[in-house]
Amino acid sequence: MKNTPDDDRLQRARQARQVISGSDIRPPSPPTYSPSSSMAAQPAGMFTLAQRNYLIAVGVLLVLGVLLNLVFSFSIASIIFFLLALALLAGWIVF
Repeated sequence: MKNTPDDDRLQRARQARQVISGSDIRPPSPPTYSPSSSMAAQPAGMFTLAQRNYLIAVGVLLVLGVLLNLVFSFSIASIIFFLLALALLAGWIVF
């Protein structure tokens, strides 16, 4: 007399130990989200819109800091340079 629960357990153990060959594995489906499809009007340049805005803001902070440094010395300009440093660190982390 055969014990069917033991046969089922042995069959599952054999399937668990079976090695899957490369031809049996299907490639993953393409992702539903792609960066190129989310930005319909992506600029043709090197930078995205967010990166370009970030560079403009950093440039404005730099120019403002240099002008304040020339006019009022480093006391007032240090605040702008501190903000510039924070912006550069944030850009390094985000981009």
